Amino acid sequence: MTEDTSSLSLMPLLSTVVYSVVGIVLMVLTIVVVNKLFRLQLHRELVKEHNVAFGVMLGGLAVAIAIIIAGTIISP
Repeated sequence: MTEDTSSLSLMPLLSTVVYSVVGIVLMVLTIVVVNKLFRLQLHRELVKEHNVAFGVMLGGLAVAIAIIIAGTIISP
């Protein structure tokens, strides 16, 4: 049972790229909203103030978006 590689389409690759771009845009948008909502400045909080909680929150946000992207890619 050999598969014909010419029958493979670009749709899975295209959907992966689209979901990844949408995920990155959503993550950046969420960071901007959090900065505006709580009146924070990302660079100042992470670099100057050494706010570990803010960094952990951003890391958790990145992992959550990655899980969502992975779930949508794997789903049939």
